[in-house]
Amino acid sequence: MLKPFKWLDDNIISILAGFLLVFIPLYPKIPLFDILPGYIVRVRLEDFFVSFTVFLFIIWLIRKKVSLKNLPLISPLIAYLLVGLFSMVSAIFITQTIPYENLHISKMFLHYLRRIEYFSLLFIFYSGVKSLRTLKIYLGLMVVTITAIIIYGFGQKYLYWPAFSTMNREFSKGWVLYLTEHARVLSTFGGHYDLAAYIMIALIILWSIFFIIRNWLIKLIILIIISGSFWLLVLTASRISFIAYLIGVSVFFFFWVFRKGILWSMPRWFIIIFLSMFIMLSFGDLSERYSKLLRVGERLDRLRTAILTPKTSPPTERAIFLENNPRTALIEEIAAKSDKPPIPIRPLPSDVYKDIPLMLVPTATDSSSLSAIPRTYSRNAFIYDLSTAIRFDALWPQAIKGFQKNLLLGSGYSTLNKVQMSEFTEAESTDNDYLRSLGETGILGFITFFGTLLILLIYVLRRLFTISDPLIFSLSVALISFVTALLVNAALIDVFEASKVAFGFWGLIGLILAGINLTKKNENASSIPGIPDWRNFIRGIKSLPQKAVKSNFLIILLILVLAFVVRLHKINNPLADWHSFRQADTSSVTRNYVKNGINLLFPTYDDLSNIQSGKDNPRGLRFVEFPIYNVFSVFFDNILIGLNLEISGRLVSIFSTLLSIIFLFHIVKKNLGKKEAVLTSLLYAILPYNIYFTRVILPEPFFVMTTLGMIYFFDKWIEESFKLNQKELDLGKKLRITLKLIFALIFTSISLLVKPYSVFLFPPLFYLWLKGYKITIKSILGLTIFIILSVLPFILWRKWISHFPEGTPAYDWLFNGDEIRFKGAFFYWILAERLSKLILGYWGLPLFLFGIMTRPKKEGWLFYWWGLGLIAYIIVFATGNVRHDYYQIVTIPIIVIFMAKGISSLLEMTSHSLSKISAYTLIIVMIVLSEAFGWYQVRDFYNINHPEIVEAGNAVDKLTSDKALVIAPYFGDTAFLYQTKRAGWPIMQEPVNKMIDRGADYYVSVNFDDLTNSLISEANNPDPKKKKYKIIDQTTKYVIIQLVPDAFLRI
Repeated sequence: MLKPFKWLDDNIISILAGFLLVFIPLYPKIPLFDILPGYIVRVRLEDFFVSFTVFLFIIWLIRKKVSLKNLPLISPLIAYLLVGLFSMVSAIFITQTIPYENLHISKMFLHYLRRIEYFSLLFIFYSGVKSLRTLKIYLGLMVVTITAIIIYGFGQKYLYWPAFSTMNREFSKGWVLYLTEHARVLSTFGGHYDLAAYIMIALIILWSIFFIIRNWLIKLIILIIISGSFWLLVLTASRISFIAYLIGVSVFFFFWVFRKGILWSMPRWFIIIFLSMFIMLSFGDLSERYSKLLRVGERLDRLRTAILTPKTSPPTERAIFLENNPRTALIEEIAAKSDKPPIPIRPLPSDVYKDIPLMLVPTATDSSSLSAIPRTYSRNAFIYDLSTAIRFDALWPQAIKGFQKNLLLGSGYSTLNKVQMSEFTEAESTDNDYLRSLGETGILGFITFFGTLLILLIYVLRRLFTISDPLIFSLSVALISFVTALLVNAALIDVFEASKVAFGFWGLIGLILAGINLTKKNENASSIPGIPDWRNFIRGIKSLPQKAVKSNFLIILLILVLAFVVRLHKINNPLADWHSFRQADTSSVTRNYVKNGINLLFPTYDDLSNIQSGKDNPRGLRFVEFPIYNVFSVFFDNILIGLNLEISGRLVSIFSTLLSIIFLFHIVKKNLGKKEAVLTSLLYAILPYNIYFTRVILPEPFFVMTTLGMIYFFDKWIEESFKLNQKELDLGKKLRITLKLIFALIFTSISLLVKPYSVFLFPPLFYLWLKGYKITIKSILGLTIFIILSVLPFILWRKWISHFPEGTPAYDWLFNGDEIRFKGAFFYWILAERLSKLILGYWGLPLFLFGIMTRPKKEGWLFYWWGLGLIAYIIVFATGNVRHDYYQIVTIPIIVIFMAKGISSLLEMTSHSLSKISAYTLIIVMIVLSEAFGWYQVRDFYNINHPEIVEAGNAVDKLTSDKALVIAPYFGDTAFLYQTKRAGWPIMQEPVNKMIDRGADYYVSVNFDDLTNSLISEANNPDPKKKKYKIIDQTTKYVIIQLVPDAFLRI
């Protein structure tokens, strides 16, 4: 029995320290009772636990069970506390800023005791860490605590979990609050600024753990927690904490340069800073606050709204919601009570979302009702925002006045917000710890407090480069980083007085200082640091131009830039060019997603007719390919503010093509070589047919990208999967190999969902599999499992859309609807018109054929199986390939691969039968002529042949309600209907009266045929009783006719 008690006697302080590490951040600020009447600071449960721990600590210190040996901060903190004591005496007897009354003196003394309470955790944690194992346990507890804070913060934002705020006296009583859309997340803290400062510290600690852990699974878990922490920081919308985080991370990597080198530190620093800045500027209220402060335009509004909106219904009507309202006592300083406001830059400051008037008691004594007076705001409120204006106009001038009353000792604790000496303020805040320190404790208090932090930094820096343990070194760097970050944070926040932050800050300092004292000193290390890879870095900088010229990266980059630029030709054209009917259908799905929100299971377009499916389609359902292409188009539309929807859709196709080039390069480089890879990528980038059809608003370019991704990742996985059974392979490498399989499955599944005929690209997969694993029962079983997993999403999608036959266009005719397969016309159209003339411009055909005839080398029969699969595709979908020239887009990769093989073979022949000059001349002439003749074939595809449909569509959009249904006859082509931005019918499928019964509101035509002229005649009938219709607009190019009375129009 004595042994457990002895263990508890030896470790009770460590246990209590661990408990405080978890309890203080997680337990909400729910008060137990008032300590001073009318004051915002109340006694909470954590105060009892801290007091109990301090009491035991003092006893254990007397008993010499714990020690503060080698703790460097004892003397500086005692000096600060003595200055604080003298400042209080001065405030009562010299400056007389504190009335000689019990209530005022008690409040001042309370603030003094709170600082002692904060400092106490330094000593408790310092003495509680008795070994590196204890330190690691504390770090584990901190990681769990941070995770819980993140989860609760997300629950507040998205699920209406309750919040407990101390932002004003009433809320600090423990009211259960719920966040509104614009309210900033508190999690378990009393205010969003406190949470932001704590998360900023936590992020730096988490990064310090992340970079010294070797276990990839733990590394991944830490990275997920870091991501959640950063998003929580964004949700707090604290600008200064974000800046402090960036500075802290920069300091962190600066010191890691001396341990790991520049080449290790710089890339990681850049990635973290870039991603942090991108996310901050893209999402969250934080981006809008910076935009106002730094005069940056609004970004990504729709995407930001989608991410920041709560995901469940709000609580009951009786719930109390927390707004971002400033402190009412301080608003009076900057909001005049005049009912004649100045001319504002904006109607309200950027961080004020509701114009809540001032409620004033009228001067008439016989009235007890309040009167509402509109608020007006100071100039700073509009230049920056309301919270910044409060600092500039009220808090900081008050702190400076307090400092001027006694330069050495200040005006005393809790005196800076008072207007009169006898005033009892219910809360204290300066929102600048430097000014608060000067105002409350003067120059002496400022020097002793911030001098303590300076001594801390010097102490750690002097020992930093002699520390051998990687964990202690990383934590020491983290300490320097988060102390620096908090000093930045202190410029706009009273961060060292925020209880949860202060407890955590001093506790972490004690914990890390104990770790530094525990670790063994590296006797061979120099206290003057050097950069390990400095010479290599300088040598690398000098050789960078030479490496860049030889690198794959530069070659691919140049090809990608070329491919991107040539596809920008007429990118802003209206959607009325070649194949506009099919593009219009695809783009209208995207437009409806933008307008109504994304619903992957119910894509809709504008065509309500029965033309495509043979069944009435009143809901406009569009079940062709799975609408993932449209989702990416919506994303591009959201981030590319100012560009129209057509440009966004074309850019999705263009960027898909750029990814295709990257995949194609790596596939060919591995199987043929670098020269062939460069030629393949270049040809794919500049082939005129491919340029046009990979910048259209069709899912085909995206589909080609997914098929190439499928082949690339499948090939890479087959190549590396044999290593999985090797015992020396670490978890990280196994994870990377497994990820290649996962990506292969994802790309295969998506390609099938977009276009089911990606099955015709399975032969190269079968070849790669059987080449790697041979033909065995086990290998065939494995391949079968891969195929089943890949095809399963497609089967589920087809099962789903079978419930909606009206939204599924007829497709049987694509196979052999006109019985053209294997007839002479079939071979003429496919081989002569498409392959030879349209795609290869005649002169590319010899290179293609020469490549086919070239004997395979290390690639084996991979590309031949690829080609055979696509020949099967053309034969199976015979009618579709003859009627639609864009159906051959999927064949372009294998065509340019064989062209590259042909060019390479010709160059290899120079040593046998051709001179180099002859070979290069022949190849250049053939490519140039192929490009020229190919461009001649496709140049007219870019033309707008009927601009009148665009003009008429714009008129309909301008003159009618966006809910109107329109008949836009264009021989069943939906391109005209698309221009109107309205749902409706692309053909008059029934008489006018029946179309009206179906809901048609308007008829618009660019073809003055018999029907159109008849409707115009009836609309112009002078007899009101016989006049059925009304002409809305008529020109020589189009006419818009209203088919129903005004009272029946959709508004």
